Amino acid sequence: MIHAVCGRAAALLFGAGCCSLCACPGRPLPTAADAGVVCDVAEEPEVAPDAGQGRPSYCVRAVPDTVQDIEGTPAGPYLVHHPKPDLPMAPTVVFLPGGSGSWNSAQRVWERFVSGDARVEQYRVVIPYSYAEDFIDDARRTFVIADEVLLCYGGDSARVHLAGYSNGGRAAFGLMLASPERFVTLLGAPGVFPTSDRAVLAKALACRGRAVFNGVGELDEGWKQLVRDAHAALLEAGVDSIYVEFPGETHRLSDAFDEGLFFDFWGNH
Repeated sequence: MIHAVCGRAAALLFGAGCCSLCACPGRPLPTAADAGVVCDVAEEPEVAPDAGQGRPSYCVRAVPDTVQDIEGTPAGPYLVHHPKPDLPMAPTVVFLPGGSGSWNSAQRVWERFVSGDARVEQYRVVIPYSYAEDFIDDARRTFVIADEVLLCYGGDSARVHLAGYSNGGRAAFGLMLASPERFVTLLGAPGVFPTSDRAVLAKALACRGRAVFNGVGELDEGWKQLVRDAHAALLEAGVDSIYVEFPGETHRLSDAFDEGLFFDFWGNH
């Protein structure tokens, strides 16, 4: 049961449930123009070529049915789990871990956030991490990682989803504002933006038609209001945003968490 769902994608994803922050069915949402923004954006990137066409020698051979630990490449280290071999142009999910972004944190993201849903085989899941330093301070390496993964393993550059948990959510939301052309959706579980300026949000997200998933544990009192406020700011900026509380969950999601919520979101965008 979903406690609160809002935004244009709500009916498609989870039915017609609404909360006080919603623009419910039949009620028009604001637009970028309402936020005082004239949309003037560059064309989106073209689809990346299949892997193997000019692939650099440093690329590590893909190993199916496992979570590979990629080290020693220009973008490493990071974890990657590949889709089925018959899906060379599968979408990519880049999921930033919480805490300091350590290897252990990256493993927890894999175990708690994505590995339990069968649809994981339809995506290439990439989880950056850091051994030597706090990955959050090195978050812009995410762009290099995404480029390396597309170059080495293939995929559609127009279908790269960005996600993050906790500190990783903060980093992911900041990266999305910095380069919204790089990612087709944004997901926080939880995550918040470095600004609530409606014009900034509208320019980066509404003008490009980007969807945002604002998720937070029902019992996560330290983050819940922050996430609700971020969602409200997004709606005011005309952004396709949903807000979801995870029933019975705290800040650190349990083994019982339904990872299918994320795949429903990614699959509909």
